[in-house]
Amino acid sequence: MTASPTEVSSSPASPRPVRMAATLIVLRDANAGLEVLMLRRAEKANDQNSGASVFPGGVIDAHDRGLHGCCSGLDDRAASERLEVPDGGLDYYAAAIRECFEEAGLLFATDSAGRPVTLDGLPPGQLAEMRHAAEQGTDALLSLCAQHGWKLAADRLAYFSHWLTPPGMPRRFDTRFFLATMPEAQSVRPDGRETVEHMWLRPADAVDPARGLKLMNVTRRILLELARFQSVQELMAHARGLKHIPRVMPGWRTVRREGGR
Repeated sequence: MTASPTEVSSSPASPRPVRMAATLIVLRDANAGLEVLMLRRAEKANDQNSGASVFPGGVIDAHDRGLHGCCSGLDDRAASERLEVPDGGLDYYAAAIRECFEEAGLLFATDSAGRPVTLDGLPPGQLAEMRHAAEQGTDALLSLCAQHGWKLAADRLAYFSHWLTPPGMPRRFDTRFFLATMPEAQSVRPDGRETVEHMWLRPADAVDPARGLKLMNVTRRILLELARFQSVQELMAHARGLKHIPRVMPGWRTVRREGGR
């Protein structure tokens, strides 16, 4: 594994578009130690990651910048400085929160009094309508926040890792990974389309071959990093104390075996 240079590059012979993405790693403390939320992706044809266990996340929406006005605790300048980008850093925080709401039913937001939003008390049908509306586009989530007086709690997210898919892969993603503590008075509800099951696991258990989870390389490597920490507080303090987070891009290695490479 090597940290890549700042600019995104791809093979001249077969260039691949790079899609910007954000992922939210949700954490909680349990009797056995720190646990992480894992979602199992739905089984889909022609999807190499079908059935994989993943963290909530997805690509940056073209309109995620429109959510800046309903983010609290962090503005675009501070977010961009943290992510070391010229501007648009808050897009990633907003997208991570949006994707987590769509895929897991968790909304990192505060009400007009600055208290964490409570969703467990809502009628199931109302919550389902909210999630469906958010899935239709960023403008729907913006309207939802305006209607209820909510603010997306961007300051509850801690930037943790940055990965870039290597050249030559069918799809390439430049992904920022964030950490956040599981919100109170909310329950995980996979959407049933993109995600069909959820698990709370200690990171070490998630990567244990005996568990049998299908994991992408980046997910496995991040879980191994998380396994070093004993509590959410310890991990969050570590993440917030990081001064520079390098972009990591896996490399290719040619292995010669009998019959070829």
